Amino acid sequence: MFYTMGGMKQDTVFEMLDALSAGVMLSDETGCVIFANNPAIEYLGIEREGLREINIDHLLKSGTRTKEIMLRTKGNERIRVHLSKKVLSNGWSIIILNDITEVHQLQQELLKMDKLASVGELTSGIAHEIRNPLAGIKTTAQALSEEIPPQDHRSIYISKIIMEIDRLNKLLLNFFDFAKPKALYIRSFDVKRVIENTIYMIKDTAKANRVQIMEFYPTNAIMINADPDMIQQVLMNIFLNAVQSMSSGGRMEVHLSEDDSNIRIEVRDTGKGIPENIRSRIFDPFFTTKPKGIGLGLSISYRIIKMHSGSITFTSSDAGTTFIVNLSKDMKG
Repeated sequence: MFYTMGGMKQDTVFEMLDALSAGVMLSDETGCVIFANNPAIEYLGIEREGLREINIDHLLKSGTRTKEIMLRTKGNERIRVHLSKKVLSNGWSIIILNDITEVHQLQQELLKMDKLASVGELTSGIAHEIRNPLAGIKTTAQALSEEIPPQDHRSIYISKIIMEIDRLNKLLLNFFDFAKPKALYIRSFDVKRVIENTIYMIKDTAKANRVQIMEFYPTNAIMINADPDMIQQVLMNIFLNAVQSMSSGGRMEVHLSEDDSNIRIEVRDTGKGIPENIRSRIFDPFFTTKPKGIGLGLSISYRIIKMHSGSITFTSSDAGTTFIVNLSKDMKG
């Protein structure tokens, strides 16, 4: 029997390695993996018999000691793993696998917040520069409207100018909401009531798109401390995106659930889904796939939920998209 580490048996050493949270693999001098502990097997998404097909030199190029890769676990979950390799004195190598998915997600969150802040400052400056001359144009148009008789055919043109100026002003208000969100007005409210009110406001759009709306709530009221107006703004953006993704009809489901300290809102649609190549950009400011969209709805929603110390995520496939909002019940004002 092979002994090591002051007399401990090989089986005991392997048992200790299996107890680690990090993945550990051992390869011979040719790069073939001869041992992997249970976490490594889980990360690799294989059965233990599949180890013989793995060569570490295929994962790490010659001379490379570290690498980050995406893996699909045995539970079909995609994770980001950091590999590090150390060559032993006998020519074998030990490879450590650490799941850095949460660290990577946190880094992406910080980068996204930095991007939102930078773009917000730029947007605010541009919006102010546009709004001032726009106000002057509207004042001039209104003065002309008062001087021209109502029956003059030119009054129609002036009315259209004023109408378009008002539309641009509404657009600028969206810019200001993105650049400098209002302070939160935290108070207690029933989440179910806010969801119901928001659904009522988009029911005509849903009917026009032949979208059936299904609601799933607990029987009891679900009270939280948050800003109900801002939460409604988030829900409005999510609901409209869901309905507009089903131009040929479909179904939108809204699921509300709770535990002791949090609430969860899931909005599921049966649309065509979000293409994989743009999913990482969904919350980016000014990114949109809509011909007439400006790409601020989900960016503003993302910021609002972060202001509430919550999370907004999504999953998507050809069968549809699900947006998930998680909020704490006891946010303090």
